[in-house]
Amino acid sequence: MNRTIPGTLGLIFGTIVILVGIFAFLPISYYLAGGYLLICLIAGLLIVRVFCASCPMKRTCVHIIPGYLATFWNQSPGPYSSRIIILTGILFAIIILIPQIVLIASLYLFVIFWICIVIAAISSYLVLCPGCGNQYCPFRREVPKQ
Repeated sequence: MNRTIPGTLGLIFGTIVILVGIFAFLPISYYLAGGYLLICLIAGLLIVRVFCASCPMKRTCVHIIPGYLATFWNQSPGPYSSRIIILTGILFAIIILIPQIVLIASLYLFVIFWICIVIAAISSYLVLCPGCGNQYCPFRREVPKQ
């Protein structure tokens, strides 16, 4: 199965999540929308730096862009510490939780935001994680033998 398509779709849905968050901030303040974009860019780069850079599969990453960016750091692959896993979770939480303050005002944007998050997470967990070559990843699952 070609896993690049679900990896790309996960990134597209992740991008839609960020764009919906930005769009929700726009009626309130362009500065808040720009600030959220800046926070997402910084958090995304930090996720790539602390999590993706340790992945042994970064050169063949099915998410494409994070894998490419991770190659800029010459970090040798190895197990993830609990500190790295917690930091990665916090960074994802920052991206997801900040726009909830303004998304609550628009049911449509709120629903689109969460549907995109669920689709990205499920596609990663059900399609990408099984059989991934990163033996250190806490989300890796073994592919059942057929």
